[in-house]
Amino acid sequence: MAIARWVALSALLYTSGCATVSTADGERLRLASADFREYVERVFREQNRVADELAFALEAPDAERGELGGAEQRLLDACAGVNELATAQRDERRLGLRRSAQNARSVPACERAAREAARLIGPSGR
Repeated sequence: MAIARWVALSALLYTSGCATVSTADGERLRLASADFREYVERVFREQNRVADELAFALEAPDAERGELGGAEQRLLDACAGVNELATAQRDERRLGLRRSAQNARSVPACERAAREAARLIGPSGR
């Protein structure tokens, strides 16, 4: 049983070090690269900016609350992993390899959701 765990852990370590993620623009980044860390930070900041603008847009008197509210929920759902990564980094907490890799793979979906929400907000959301 210990050998099976070791093999599984070794495979997970190997695949997470070599795995790539495709950004919303189609660029492939290795999960363990500095470029990927920069990408995650950029997406995190962008989704925060868009979430703030969505909150203000939802308060506007002429707001399309249904459409904007749906975009806000999709953004929150898609970016949950990115936010967990950022919170763990801030708190100097380890998530574990499997959880970190799972969250890292969610970054492109967060990027797409932020872009979709920004399009709905209009010129101020870009």
